[in-house]
Amino acid sequence: MQIERMPLPGIGVGYTLHTSEGQVLGVVCHRSGRRDVVVYAPGDPDTVERSVALSPTEAQEVAELLHPIATIDHVTHPDRHPEAISVAELPITAASPHDGRPLAEAVARAHGVNVIAVIRDGRTITAPGLGHVLAHGDVLIVAGGQQSIGALSRALVHTDP
Repeated sequence: MQIERMPLPGIGVGYTLHTSEGQVLGVVCHRSGRRDVVVYAPGDPDTVERSVALSPTEAQEVAELLHPIATIDHVTHPDRHPEAISVAELPITAASPHDGRPLAEAVARAHGVNVIAVIRDGRTITAPGLGHVLAHGDVLIVAGGQQSIGALSRALVHTDP
């Protein structure tokens, strides 16, 4: 599934996705933190059929219920390097097996991923050490290859078999 991101001047950012059944859903992220979940009319991506406004807390809870996902932005420099370098935001959810565990355990098997920062309670902790203890609500800012970031994302939400 592909999620499209579009800046909404004066409002925030809008995200749109097309489901496998052909439905078009959107999330409008307002600067205030409010989130509007919208369902677009079939065949008309400009007409909102239904919407639900969520407070920041409600949006966080719904996101954790659905499934934590990573937002990956691709940065390519074909003149310098043929492979894409991705930057991603990876959340630590309440269900994460790494909640309360050191960063070293989370990244142990994620070769090729660098943790650039951890965002906690609105503060940015740059270059956290491997002993940094992760907590529910943290967001890891990571850089690396797509496959490595995907592996780390999966590790943050699943325990090893």
